[in-house]
Amino acid sequence: MPSADVARRSRSAGSNAEDAIFVKDGDPVAFFFHLSVREGRDVLEQEITRYGGDVCEDEQQANVILVDEEADIEHIRRRYYRSHVLWQQRVYIECRDFVRRCIGARKYEHRRPARKGMPGAPVGRVRVPFTAEDDERLAFYIATVWPKASDGGRTGNLLYQVLTEELPEYREWAKRHPWQSWRQRYRMNRVRFDPMI
Repeated sequence: MPSADVARRSRSAGSNAEDAIFVKDGDPVAFFFHLSVREGRDVLEQEITRYGGDVCEDEQQANVILVDEEADIEHIRRRYYRSHVLWQQRVYIECRDFVRRCIGARKYEHRRPARKGMPGAPVGRVRVPFTAEDDERLAFYIATVWPKASDGGRTGNLLYQVLTEELPEYREWAKRHPWQSWRQRYRMNRVRFDPMI
């Protein structure tokens, strides 16, 4: 009885060379359907085999695991790519539309997922340190809006958003820092600011 690899090679050899999109190094690319793919499997399987690929029943034999668009593909990728199991590290996890994208481009090619930046200040933005003058101006501003600490409101967002976005008389110096930084400056130094206010 011939092995699955031999059967795959013979099927891909019979397909037209210009239609052999899902062939790599002379072998058909093996696809596996993730359990999230419930609909449209038959059509996808026909397209894969028509263009030289193969659909396997064992995910360990797969080169590509196809995932439904509704599934959390990033979570699935992390589970495979961070695994200590070698076959899970080498398999590609792609959405179902990957098959049609390759056929449309007439090329079997994986795109690296876009890297998401880390939270925080935008790249290239320099952090501006607070000065004594900044602290005096902040204390004066809070004193004009919320003179009594017992009235509350000094740690809310709106107070600092108004400072940086809506008050033209403060805008020139207030724009030195984002509103979140002004708010954090007061919150972390409240013991020093309250007597100044």
